Amino acid sequence: MEGSCSAKEEGLHLVETVFSWTLKDVLNENLCKHMVRKIPQTFLSITDYLNSFIPSLIEETRSDLSSSLKGVSKAPFCEISSVELERSKSFIPTKSFFYQISVNRTNNDENGTYEPEVGDLIALTDIKPKTVDDLNRSKRNYHIGYVHGIKESTDKISILSSKSFDMDIRFSLRSNSAPKLYASSSNNAPKLYAFCLLNLTTNVRIWKALNSQLEGSSLSMMKKVLQADSKNGETCQICFSGENDSATCSSVKNIILSQNLNESQKDAVLNCVTSRECHHNDAVKLIWGPPGTGKTKTVASLLFSLLELKVRTLTCAPTNTAVLEVAARLHNLVKESLEYDIGFGDIVVFGNKSRMKVDCYRGLSDVFLDYRVDNLLKCSGWKHSLESMIKLLEYPKEQYDSYKREEENSIMSLEKFAMQKYLNEKNDNPLTLQFLKDSTCNIEEQYLSYKDEKRKSIKTLDQFFVERFRSNAEQMEKNLGTLRTHLPTSLVPLAEVKKIPIALDLLRSLENSLCKSKLKQTSGGCEEGESIIDSLRRFSIKKEECLVKLRSLSQTILLPNITDKYEMAKFCLMRARLIFCTASSSTKLFEDGMTPVEFLVIDEAAQLKECESTIPLQLSGLHHVILIGDERQLPAVVKSQVSEEAEYGRSLFERLVSLGYKKHLLNVQYRMHPSISLFPNKEFYEEQLSDAPFVREMGYNRRFLEGKMYGSYSFINIAKGKEQKPGRGHGWKNKAEAAAVCKIIESLENEFLRSKKKVSIGIISPYNGQVSEIQERIKRQNLVSDPNFSVNIRSVDGFQGGEQDIIIISTVRSNENGNIGFLDNRQRANVALTRARYCLWILGNEKTLSRSDSLWRNLVNHAKERECFHKAEDDKKLGQAIENEALLMELLDESETPFKKLSLGGTSRPTPTTFRGSFRGRPRTPRW
Repeated sequence: MEGSCSAKEEGLHLVETVFSWTLKDVLNENLCKHMVRKIPQTFLSITDYLNSFIPSLIEETRSDLSSSLKGVSKAPFCEISSVELERSKSFIPTKSFFYQISVNRTNNDENGTYEPEVGDLIALTDIKPKTVDDLNRSKRNYHIGYVHGIKESTDKISILSSKSFDMDIRFSLRSNSAPKLYASSSNNAPKLYAFCLLNLTTNVRIWKALNSQLEGSSLSMMKKVLQADSKNGETCQICFSGENDSATCSSVKNIILSQNLNESQKDAVLNCVTSRECHHNDAVKLIWGPPGTGKTKTVASLLFSLLELKVRTLTCAPTNTAVLEVAARLHNLVKESLEYDIGFGDIVVFGNKSRMKVDCYRGLSDVFLDYRVDNLLKCSGWKHSLESMIKLLEYPKEQYDSYKREEENSIMSLEKFAMQKYLNEKNDNPLTLQFLKDSTCNIEEQYLSYKDEKRKSIKTLDQFFVERFRSNAEQMEKNLGTLRTHLPTSLVPLAEVKKIPIALDLLRSLENSLCKSKLKQTSGGCEEGESIIDSLRRFSIKKEECLVKLRSLSQTILLPNITDKYEMAKFCLMRARLIFCTASSSTKLFEDGMTPVEFLVIDEAAQLKECESTIPLQLSGLHHVILIGDERQLPAVVKSQVSEEAEYGRSLFERLVSLGYKKHLLNVQYRMHPSISLFPNKEFYEEQLSDAPFVREMGYNRRFLEGKMYGSYSFINIAKGKEQKPGRGHGWKNKAEAAAVCKIIESLENEFLRSKKKVSIGIISPYNGQVSEIQERIKRQNLVSDPNFSVNIRSVDGFQGGEQDIIIISTVRSNENGNIGFLDNRQRANVALTRARYCLWILGNEKTLSRSDSLWRNLVNHAKERECFHKAEDDKKLGQAIENEALLMELLDESETPFKKLSLGGTSRPTPTTFRGSFRGRPRTPRW
C-alpha cells in the first residue's frame, strides 16, 4: 500500500461523503430523506438498477454512525502514541489527509484495549467523551478517521483523516522520515485517543459494487435479475425431457442416494445441479426453505454434489455464522465419504479470523484459509526430506561417506583452533603472534585432544542411518500429512494422495524390521545383530516398495515454491473448488488472475440485502445462481426508518418471488411438534408443509411441567398485565408478563433439579424493553449453573435461525383498543412461532390481541378452537405472581400521584434546524 493513493482510487468515495458531514448532519434523521426513493421491483438498465440503492446506502451509513456516536461513551478505545504524515516512497507528502498512527499498547486500562482494524471509522479526540455533545465543544481537537491499512512489520496504522492534523505539537523532522505531528512523549503533549465508531468495510464494498469499481467484474448475470417472466425458475423441457436424461443427472442421483434426503430435497438438488447443462432458461434458481425443513442439509448435499462433479462454486451468506454453519455441515459430509477420505484441499473458508471464531466448529480448521496458508508455508522443505529419504535408502554407504567427509572437513586447523581458544579465554581481544609462540606446545596438545574427541563423535554407519532415517521420516510424516489435508486435488491426483498413508506405513514397517534385525535375540537376551547394509539387502523387496511410492509422490505432488502469505492465499483460492465466505467478503475473488466461478450459492438469501448480493453477482464466469431462503421470515436488519420505507432491506430472493419467480419448496418440517407447527403452517404456508414421521411419534411428545396449560402448545392469557414505555429508546415492557415468565422458569428449574433431564429454554419478546426487564429478573433469580439447563432471552431478531426445546413468547401489548404496533409484523411473528421443538407457550392479553386486525387475533381464536387457551390464574403460583406484580405496580402509581402536578420549569430545548444535505458530484469539504 502506497501512501500516495487517493480515496477515489481505493473506492473510498463513500468515506469522503461521510467526512463531508458535520456532527449535526449525522444526527439529523431527515438529512438524506429528500434523496432516498423507494427501490422499484423492475429496472430499465444495469445503471438504473445499481444507482437505485446508492441513496439508501448513504442514509443507512449515516444512521449507523448516528447510533454509534450516541453511544460513544461505551465505544472501545485506545491511546495514540504518535501521528505522522504518510509519505510515498519518494517522501513526497500525499494530497489526501493520509497519516500513520501508532497505538500505546502498555497494559493499562486507562489506555484502552481497542486494536484498530482495516475499515474501522474512528473518532480521534483529546478527551474521553461521556456524551456525543462532548465532541462538539469548542477548542476540542476532534477528527474522524478511516483505518486504511495496517503495516504489521512496523506496527504503523495508516488512516485517512477528515481534516489535517494542525495540533500545536513539536515537529520531529529528520531526513528521509515523515514529519511527526504528534508524540505522546513530547513535553506537555495532551492525550490523544481513538474511539471505534463502526466498521465500514461492508458498506465500502457495496459502494464499489454499485459504482462498478470491482476489478474484472462482469455484468452478464446482473442482467438476469433485472426483470422476470413466467418461465423463470422452471426446468427446461428441451434439455430435461425423459428421453434426454443426462449422464450428469444419473451421476447426481447416485451421489444424493446416500444423503437420506426426502423427495423435495432430492428434487431441489437435482434441479439445481443439472441446470448447468441448460442454456435456454434463466440461470437463477430459488429454493424455498420454511422453518425446520432441512435447508442447511439440502444446501450441503447440493454443494457435495457440485464438489463431486468438480464444479467451481462460491457459497455466500449474510453473516459469518451462517457461512460456518453450512461449511461445517459440508465438512461432515465430505469426512463421512469414503472417496473423499483424503483431505479438504478443494474446500476453503475465508474471512476475518477474529470475528469468524472458526475454532468453535469442529474440523473447520482443515478448510480455513488462514490456517491452510500457515500450514502449507511450513511445508516448503517437504521435497528435500522426501529426496533425502530416497537417497538414504538407495545409497546408504555413499550418504554416509558424504556425511563423514563433512565432519572431517569441519575439524579446525591448528591455527584456527588456537585463534578460537584465545578468543574464548581473552574475551575477544586481538590474538598476538607472541602469544602463539609462547603457548605452541600447550595449544598443540589441546588440539590433538580436540581432534581425537571430534573423530570419536563421528557416528558409525548404522548410527548415521538410524538417526537420518528417523529424522526424515518424522519430517515427511508432518509434511505429507499437511499436503494430504490441504493440497487441492488439481495439484495431486487422487491416486497419489491415497499413496501417502501407504508410503508412511511402509516406512514404519521397514523401520521396525531394521530395528529388530539389528538386535539378535538370544537365550540370555539381546546382542548386536547384522549391520544396516545387510538388513537392507535382506529387506530389499520392502525397501523397493517404499522407494516406488516415494518416487511417485516426489514426481506427482506439485506444491509451488511460494514463501509469501498473500501469494499462498491467492494460490489456495485460485485452486479451490468450493469457496465459502460472506457476500461482502467475495470482493477478494475479484483479484487479477483469479480462476472464474461457475456456480454461486447464496444461503439465507432472504436475509441478504439485494445491494449486497450485487457483489458476488458480478463475478466473472458466473453462469448459475442458487438462492436459498424464506422471504416469510425476517429480512435484513435496517436501522434507518427512511431506508426501511425505501425497502432497502429487501432481498433479491423476495423481489424475484414478488415478480412471480417459481420457488422450489422444501415441504417436510423436522423441528416442531405437530401441535406447534399447525398454526404457522396454516397462517404462513397455506398448509403446504407436512410433519416428518419422527416428530409425530410418541417420543416427541415431551412434558416438562404438570398441567394442561404446559402442554406442547398453549396460549396463556395475562389479563392483568399493563404495557409501559418508560422513555425514548427503551421500548415497551409488561411487568406482569415478565413476572409470569420468571415464575414459569422457576418451576422448570425445580423440575430440572428433580429429574436432571436436559432442557433448553428460549424466551422471546418483540420488544427490547421487555427483553431487558426479563433478563434483569432472571439474573436476580440466580438460576442453577448447569450446562444441561440453559435459558436464552433475546428479541425475535436474535432467535432467527435458532431452536430450543421450550419457547416462551411474551407479546407485551395490553390496551383496550387493540393497538399492537410492530407486533403485527408477520415475518417477525413467523420466526417467533417456529423456534420450539417440543413446547410453545405464548403469553399475552387476549382482549388486546383479539381486537387487533392481525394474525394474533387468528392465533387466539385458533387456540380456543383447539382447547389450548388458558387463563394464567388457573395455575395458582402463576396467578399469585401476576397478582403480586399488579399490586406492586398499583402502589407505585399511587406513590407517584402527589408529584405528577409538579413541574421543574425552565425553557424547553430549541428544535434543531433541519439540514438538507447535498450529494451532488464530489462531496463537500470535510467539516468534522
